[in-house]
Amino acid sequence: MKLDVNICKQLREEGKTYKEIADYFKVSKQAVFDLLDKAGMPRKTKYSKYYEEWERLYEKGIGTHKIAEKYGCSIKAVYTHLSKKFIIEPGKIVRERGGNPAPEITTP
Repeated sequence: MKLDVNICKQLREEGKTYKEIADYFKVSKQAVFDLLDKAGMPRKTKYSKYYEEWERLYEKGIGTHKIAEKYGCSIKAVYTHLSKKFIIEPGKIVRERGGNPAPEITTP
């Protein structure tokens, strides 16, 4: 079957991974990723649905390691997302990216 952008979009929206879609079409993951990227499909990870919750927890002073533990993911996954929105220093939020300094919050 030929790689089809509409089918790829539908499968991603159903929660299929790039690998699962690639296997279905017998192409590489990169081919699927590139096709959807060019089509303007938002990039999502299996943790995307938690991003807002992670941001709220971090703003409350919960550390990246505690957030990762709660959601059963790696600290790197949490850190990577939060570092796009916040400047992170161990133990506190320095400031939101592009914003004014946030109040200092220390973790227990």
